[in-house]
Amino acid sequence: MQNINRVFFSLLLDQPEYRITQRMLKTVVVSLLLLGAGTSPTWAHGGHDDDKFQGAENNTHSAEQITVAPDIQRAIGLKVLPAKEQTLTTGLQVNGQIEAIPGKTAEVNAPVSGRVLRLSVQPGQAVKSGQSLTVLDSSEIRTLAVETERAQAQGRTQIAQAQAQLRLAQSNYERAKELVNLKISPRKDYEVAEAELRQAETELEAARTQLKLSNALLNNRLAQLGQRGVSARSDGRVVLASPITGMVADQKVTAGEAVEPGKMLFKVVSLGQVWATAQVYEKDLSRVQVGQPVEVVTQSYPGKIFKGRISSLDSTINPETRTLAVRAILNIPGGLLKPAMFATLRLTTGKRSQPVTVIPRSAVLDIDGKPVVYVQNGDAFEPIQVILGQSDGPWIEVKDGVFPGDRVVSERAFQLRAQALKGGTSAEKATEAEQKTAPQPAQKNFAAQALPVWVWGMGGILLLLGAFLAGMRVAKQNNSPPASNISNCPTEEPDSVVRSKR
Repeated sequence: MQNINRVFFSLLLDQPEYRITQRMLKTVVVSLLLLGAGTSPTWAHGGHDDDKFQGAENNTHSAEQITVAPDIQRAIGLKVLPAKEQTLTTGLQVNGQIEAIPGKTAEVNAPVSGRVLRLSVQPGQAVKSGQSLTVLDSSEIRTLAVETERAQAQGRTQIAQAQAQLRLAQSNYERAKELVNLKISPRKDYEVAEAELRQAETELEAARTQLKLSNALLNNRLAQLGQRGVSARSDGRVVLASPITGMVADQKVTAGEAVEPGKMLFKVVSLGQVWATAQVYEKDLSRVQVGQPVEVVTQSYPGKIFKGRISSLDSTINPETRTLAVRAILNIPGGLLKPAMFATLRLTTGKRSQPVTVIPRSAVLDIDGKPVVYVQNGDAFEPIQVILGQSDGPWIEVKDGVFPGDRVVSERAFQLRAQALKGGTSAEKATEAEQKTAPQPAQKNFAAQALPVWVWGMGGILLLLGAFLAGMRVAKQNNSPPASNISNCPTEEPDSVVRSKR
């Protein structure tokens, strides 16, 4: 068909009477070339279909996939669990914080004025009951200790003297008793010796009591200051020890600092048992009661749930916020929860009637403020944004994004996120590698959208216009005078004649 068209146009254009039509057709061809120059053909990559290639720009998820070999998955500790359907318990969820129980908190104050010689602990350090916290040097205690030593020395001397008097009185008493029995001495001498013996015994007892009082004088002075775990020596050094087992929550003193009586030096809190407090709105108080089980989660330990029970409710409502303080006691071995930590309290009130899709809480990552999970597809892991719902222990509801049976990364999902940020192996890079190694086809497939539709339409209109003008030209020539009259018509002169006339 192309050959027939080529012969037809060659015969038509070679006629001199059709020179105008030839120029017009040339104009049409040039116009088509200019219209098509702005549009470049689209070639499909080798090994891919054209329709797949054209839609690759919209496939954003595949470009974020991370491919991890099975041995590497085991090495980095990836664990995958399927999403499942489960009936969740219902409850009231409120925000709160961790607080130290006042009865489990102790403030260590300076019992006397003095200077800090040494600090034995630091803030955040765990201490045991009786462990030394700091050592003070006090002139008051030094003077009191010297007076106590003097009083004790005097007491010991008085005891020795009383013991000597007692021995003498005992000897005189026995001699007088013997003489009275022999009727050598009057009974009056015996009674005097007996009285002297009783007086010596009384004086010895008084000396011993005085010694005890002198030894207790320093201890009574320290007890008057209301301190426990305070010990002083005769050289004036006062050792302050922790009254409870816990953690040093606060330190208000430095080495070498002069302190006055009553100044708080340390604050020790027991973290084995803490409060989780929250403010519950007035409209929700009917769902809260003492003894109700509570689950507490914190941002510091994602995926870890601390269980306890409500221990007390405030007696009055805050008139400004219309809330009531709720306190739950948590037994925390190891002191994981620290005072002032933010926490979320979930008060269990019942169970839902319909099962929902749940995944492990540890599978959810916070990426740019959006919850994302990694779903496994063979050796590839694709990040999927999800819409979360209610949580129940280690499980959390997924309202959209993941369906039952989808395998999600439950542990070490952050490793995949880190690999993606470092530009690890993705599906896009794997595709590029396959394209480099795959054999290229001998002939490329020209896409259907190589030229826009409007270009083809314009070209067809121009061709029809050219054909119409050519047809009119032919019709005009057919209606011209006979050939015999052609000789009367002016003819063109040869170029040589024209030049000679010029």
